[in-house]
Amino acid sequence: MNSSISKNENNVTIFSKKYKYFIIFGLMGAFLGWLDQYASGSSWISFDTTLEFWLFLVTLIAIFSTSRRKASMYTVTLLVSSVLAYYLMYYLNLGFFPYQFFWLWLIIGLFSFIYGFIIWGAGQRGVAGAVLASIPTAYLLKKGYYFLPDLLFNPEATQIRINYFGIDIHSGFSFVAAVVLYSIFFKITDRRIILTVSTIIIFFIFKETSILSFLPF
Repeated sequence: MNSSISKNENNVTIFSKKYKYFIIFGLMGAFLGWLDQYASGSSWISFDTTLEFWLFLVTLIAIFSTSRRKASMYTVTLLVSSVLAYYLMYYLNLGFFPYQFFWLWLIIGLFSFIYGFIIWGAGQRGVAGAVLASIPTAYLLKKGYYFLPDLLFNPEATQIRINYFGIDIHSGFSFVAAVVLYSIFFKITDRRIILTVSTIIIFFIFKETSILSFLPF
């Protein structure tokens, strides 16, 4: 009897160690999805996720994963669990199901497997890692670079932007996220000049061209 109990305990321990992060990211995604939907119908809490929010989050998860396979699996687990929780709550709260948006976000969540697999390399040393790291950093910078000019020099912009205490929280988040990613990659990489130059170049490509126009957001 004791040996059977001990064996079961060992099996549970092995399972929890092996799938610990899948459980953590699954619960995290479900919580964020629930919070996002709950906040949309709440008058006292403001929490609205964007593509930039998820990009920043899954990039962090991927680059700190110990392997490409884990990076891809963790990102899928987080995003898919978030999508499922969000639209489950959506249906329970509103009584109908927006299939078009559900499938769009679910496809994005599933394709994050590829993103996680690729962007894992941004957390590695070398020229390729530095260039790869500059892509999400430049994207977030492009989405948030106007935050400081608007905040400091353009009070008229408060009439057309989403405001929280007079601040465009979405562009502000993107700007801060870009700075955080750059700081992390700057510490990781052994090609800091390449990281900096490629971030600037890709930023201006994103800014001055319509290369990002295919995004549905």
